[in-house]
Amino acid sequence: MTRIMLTVVCLVAAASDAFCAPPTLDDYAQGIEIAAPAGLPLVETTVPDAVYQTVTRADLGDLRVFNAEGTPVPHAFCAAPAVAEQIITQQSLPVFELHDAAEASNGSAHVAVETAAGTQVNVFEPNRPGSPAANRRIHIIDARGSDVPVRAIQFDWQSPDGASQAQVSIEASKDLDRWYVLVPASTLLLVTHGAQQLKRERIELPLQSYTYLRVQRADGGPPLVINQVIAERVGAGEEIEPAWFMATMLTVDDPKLLFFDTGRRAPVSYARLRLPQDNSSVRAALHSRDDGKAPWTERWSGEAYRIVTDTQRRESPPAHFGVTSDRYWRLQIAKDPQLHRGTQLELGYRPARLRFLAQGSGPFTLAYGSRRAEIAPESLCDALLADVGSAERSKLVGEGVMQAAIVLGGDDALRAPPRQTPVRLVVLWSVLILGVGVLVAMALVLLKRVRQG
Repeated sequence: MTRIMLTVVCLVAAASDAFCAPPTLDDYAQGIEIAAPAGLPLVETTVPDAVYQTVTRADLGDLRVFNAEGTPVPHAFCAAPAVAEQIITQQSLPVFELHDAAEASNGSAHVAVETAAGTQVNVFEPNRPGSPAANRRIHIIDARGSDVPVRAIQFDWQSPDGASQAQVSIEASKDLDRWYVLVPASTLLLVTHGAQQLKRERIELPLQSYTYLRVQRADGGPPLVINQVIAERVGAGEEIEPAWFMATMLTVDDPKLLFFDTGRRAPVSYARLRLPQDNSSVRAALHSRDDGKAPWTERWSGEAYRIVTDTQRRESPPAHFGVTSDRYWRLQIAKDPQLHRGTQLELGYRPARLRFLAQGSGPFTLAYGSRRAEIAPESLCDALLADVGSAERSKLVGEGVMQAAIVLGGDDALRAPPRQTPVRLVVLWSVLILGVGVLVAMALVLLKRVRQG
């Protein structure tokens, strides 16, 4: 009896493994090879439009990443950035050195500096006893060259007495009259040992735009020799243009409405109406739904225009609304819809970023589009290597390079599975019923022995 029970358990386990078999490449319609950078555990790439045109689920649950051995690897989706990274630039700034006036000037200093380019700096600085200006020279930096905020300045400097370090203070002004302190004291360092050099030449500032900066020594040493000042400017990243596509117009008899099919499961959040004629303006409402039986949801309403002058062409800005993966769209034009039957609908979206663990050997294959593969578990962007700090984790991510698309399971993978009971399920239930029968038989034998005893 024990041998029979062990056999039943083994059969149940085997049937369960067969029923929960991992997905394979042939379970998906198409694939794209991804060349992964060497030496990095995480790979990231933008999900291409071809994926959105093929997947059957809005959450991209029918998408997996396989390694060269055909084994699925962990993956996650990261939000698409809407704005590009900040732009860091360096700019050399003019530096003016202010000298003390002669003592015969009745206790006041007048400094006028003019560069070859015509830039003028005029300073009237009282020579008060004990004031910084009375004890040392001052450098004024002209930061008016750009409105882009400054985050730091770098100095090419020397100390006349050969000192390896110096304390400086930095102030700011808009009119060369009223000054306020930015940095009370900060250290500049320059140490040379043989062919090696130890430097601290960069001082961070509050991120903002400046007009003038005043630098003076704060440790009582002789005035510094400043050869050059470099400003680090931080420009705001530009907005990333969405991925745009033209929706396909559907043939419908209703003369008052236009219907469209996106042909993809993209996370749409922008729309543009392409009017058929110049100097046109319409008021319209845009609705969407996911299938033919669902109610329509309004996504946008307003004016769309297209005007042309002798020098320029102008169109209304794109409509922006909440993200939706609805496939079908309806455009309702408020007045004279027949005049605008040729209006086209252009939709925009920001594709997700796919991140996966470079587990096993490459190249890796992005497989997508399936109605028969097990749904991939959802995972947040930072779930991979979650115990690693975000700053450190960002250093472990490399950009993957997409190759040409290939056919995997083809259209068969996109067909719904047959309605008849799968063979694996029949086997599983048969084994389970057999196991229950064995257990009942064992119980009856035990009951009979108890009664005989």
